[in-house]
Amino acid sequence: MSRFIANIKDKKVGMLMSLFVVFSLTVLGLYAIKYFGTQYTEEILQKQLDDAGLTPFVHYQTVHFNPFTLTPSIEEVSFGFKNSPWLLFSRISLNSYPLTYPDLDVDFWIKNSLAGNLSYDTRRLMKAAGITTLLGKGSLSSKINEDHVTSEFKLDIKGLGILSTSSHIRLLNNELSMHEIRTDLLASIAMGQPLGLFFIHGEALEINDLDIRYQDAGLVTWLIPEAPKSQQEEKQLASLLKLLSQSLGFARANSVEADEIANALVGFLKPSQDPSLNTQANKKQLRLQMSPSKPLSLQELALMAHETRLYRDSNMRLTH
Repeated sequence: MSRFIANIKDKKVGMLMSLFVVFSLTVLGLYAIKYFGTQYTEEILQKQLDDAGLTPFVHYQTVHFNPFTLTPSIEEVSFGFKNSPWLLFSRISLNSYPLTYPDLDVDFWIKNSLAGNLSYDTRRLMKAAGITTLLGKGSLSSKINEDHVTSEFKLDIKGLGILSTSSHIRLLNNELSMHEIRTDLLASIAMGQPLGLFFIHGEALEINDLDIRYQDAGLVTWLIPEAPKSQQEEKQLASLLKLLSQSLGFARANSVEADEIANALVGFLKPSQDPSLNTQANKKQLRLQMSPSKPLSLQELALMAHETRLYRDSNMRLTH
């Protein structure tokens, strides 16, 4: 009997030892995955920044690698000059394994930032929008199939609203990669020239379709504290919006397209006739769609804007 009990105890000890060994190996394995994943991510990230010449403009504190999902994240990131960054991020997370590059699936969180801690250009935009603190979050996904690229972008800024975009573009230059385009776009933004991509790759990119949505969360009230209350005030606002459409290259002020743009914007800006709809749950929304009859290059779009025919010839539609 005593031998039987001893055998049971030995088996239990053996099982516990086996479990301990398995647990220890698992912990060591996870640690190794995290360590080498972090090293790999840092090397790739630094190499891309160096190759793109963005090292002076992109700064970060730490890189983390999740051994369970095999995805990296970058903590405390700043874009722009170190002493006056354009933007500060508390975290940027990649939701797919780095080897899926050049596809992207990224979530980001904008760090709670006072205007005084950011660059002059950002402070100026914040002042125009009526905010003194910048806080938000967003996501970016981009998938590549041969020379076609589909992308979705979402940005939620506290006190301003939610901007969402989706697009389908095509690369016309076989020697041009999405890595180069993204690099040039980041460089243009870092240098305060976000439209630089039109001049750098105007002939190499064409747009098949574009969809932009905006959901207001306070920006409209700041820009127009008192919405038009009479038909006369609506007409005056519409006239100003038509002139704005012309100055931006969308349509001539006396055109049917300018009327359509102005009517949509006035409808978006004025409160609903039903007071029950002017609530937080029924936020105002504005949508701009572009579905050209044939794909248009960035250069063609720039020419249309220069000739004040962008809205009509790119088959745009603005609704609220």
